Amino acid sequence: MKRTQKLKRKIPVFNVHMMPGASYDQLTEIPEIKEVVIEELVVAIKEAITAKKKSINLFEIANSNYYIKLDKSEFKRSLETALEYFVEKEDYNKCIECRELIKEL
Repeated sequence: MKRTQKLKRKIPVFNVHMMPGASYDQLTEIPEIKEVVIEELVVAIKEAITAKKKSINLFEIANSNYYIKLDKSEFKRSLETALEYFVEKEDYNKCIECRELIKEL
């Protein structure tokens, strides 16, 4: 008999260095950052659904012990946003994954 161990998701550390005078609102306009956040969002929500969690920590801010947190009430809206993103990217496997996760909520 083989034992399987669930691997717990490691919360990524979000390190961003902004140019002087830039605002953090501009982060959402950077495609690479948007992609990383949405990809991690789907992984984190999937784990939260499996573990029946009421909230998740998406990212730790620059090794500070401060976390970007998402409550269960925001899971559906967040997955719908991710779904729109993956439709634009024509990543239909990720679209299916988001739809399945929405159904599980």
